[in-house]
Amino acid sequence: MQPAPSAPPESLAQALPEMIRSPLRTIVPPWSSKAAACTATVRAVAFFVTNLQSGRGEATKAMLVEAVYAIFAGGLIGAVSQHLRRARPLWATGLLICIALPGTMTLAQLGVHHLVKTPHQSGGLLVSFFLAALAAAYTWYAMRHGAMLGGIDETTVRHDLRSLPRISLDFLLAGPRWIASKLKYKDKRSSTSETPDPGER
Repeated sequence: MQPAPSAPPESLAQALPEMIRSPLRTIVPPWSSKAAACTATVRAVAFFVTNLQSGRGEATKAMLVEAVYAIFAGGLIGAVSQHLRRARPLWATGLLICIALPGTMTLAQLGVHHLVKTPHQSGGLLVSFFLAALAAAYTWYAMRHGAMLGGIDETTVRHDLRSLPRISLDFLLAGPRWIASKLKYKDKRSSTSETPDPGER
């Protein structure tokens, strides 16, 4: 008998202390191998390309170091994203997942590449941060819509392959739709304020 799906916390203020107090319960079970694999592949290629000028050997070393680190970082961000997928307020949760976590991981990443003496770090780190932020935003969005989940809530590969095309399209259109709704609301308010009061006619 499988355990029932978990109920993610709906308050960011409640979820953060819970993760700090019980990381083995809240973060380790939903460790996101899907997010880790996706992030590691893209970021490893970025470090390989930015270090090719130092030779294939250095580029390969940088790629392997980044792949190993990105599996850890991407999996961790994915696990946190899953635990916080229902947390509110949305803007604060989004800043934490899409900016604060990738930024913190990039600082740690800098230390790792400094230890192994990666020759060209700045270009790779910059690309890596933007890719990590984008991947975190996409993973969080997908998890909020019931895909790419791990642990006892894990979704099957078949389910993800069927769901992700639609989710990906919605993710790409989320920004334009938000802007359009704001403009529509602004135009509506403007037209309402310009309508003359019947008593003034």
